[in-house]
Amino acid sequence: MMRNFFLVAALSLLALPLSARAQDACRADAERLCKDIPPGGGRIIGCLKSHEADLSPACKERMAAGKARMERVNEACKPDVEKFCQEIKPGDGRIAACLKSHDSELAPACHQIVDRVETAIRETHEACNSDAEKFCQGMQPGGGRIRACLKSHEAEISEACKAVFDHRGKSAK
Repeated sequence: MMRNFFLVAALSLLALPLSARAQDACRADAERLCKDIPPGGGRIIGCLKSHEADLSPACKERMAAGKARMERVNEACKPDVEKFCQEIKPGDGRIAACLKSHDSELAPACHQIVDRVETAIRETHEACNSDAEKFCQGMQPGGGRIRACLKSHEAEISEACKAVFDHRGKSAK
């Protein structure tokens, strides 16, 4: 089950790059402005966007970086999404999974993005699977719940898993 979580979670980075990337820089803003919003489904990001004028400079910067990344992904993969995945309902990583299923047919730029996501899947799974099984057992994957669970156990998770989180945050800047 955890392997499937990592597959869905990493592939969903194509569709929802802001949520994981913005979380740390925007944590205080989310707690202040969106404390009553349940996590998952992009609701926290939506809340933060609706309070854009009230965000800290670091959060605004991270949100802008995430938006720019999403625009690059959209530009690179939109033709392939329209060609191969137009019948697929967005959400829960379904578009990303569709793209992966057409990997050999993708445009080079989109293929490169899908390859990077596969690398993230592998690295995250190898580094964090045992921690996810230990600390997040029985938790329903999706909506960032496993990631949030691991982050809530940050002091207890393995150094390898911590390194994945540190690397992902730095590479988003």
